[in-house]
Amino acid sequence: LAAEWFQHLLAGSITSWATFWDAFEDRYKPSEDAFSLLSQITHLKKEANEIIHDFIARFNALINRVPVAMLPTPKNQKCFFVNAMSSK
Repeated sequence: LAAEWFQHLLAGSITSWATFWDAFEDRYKPSEDAFSLLSQITHLKKEANEIIHDFIARFNALINRVPVAMLPTPKNQKCFFVNAMSSK
């Protein structure tokens, strides 16, 4: 991911190690908000009377706010869904 990101930077946009580092951190360093989102996603459960469409909408609203670098792997996604679908 990082190499692909680097190759797609605008020519001349990185003029020093400091600007490279700042750009890299902006792209890949998780913020406090990102960790909070991941915690919310990890603890997300389908409510007993909630229709699946509404649950998926809640999930998508959260996951769409997570930085790309922090998105779960397919294996972790499977574990999440198994856990989340066990209603409260």
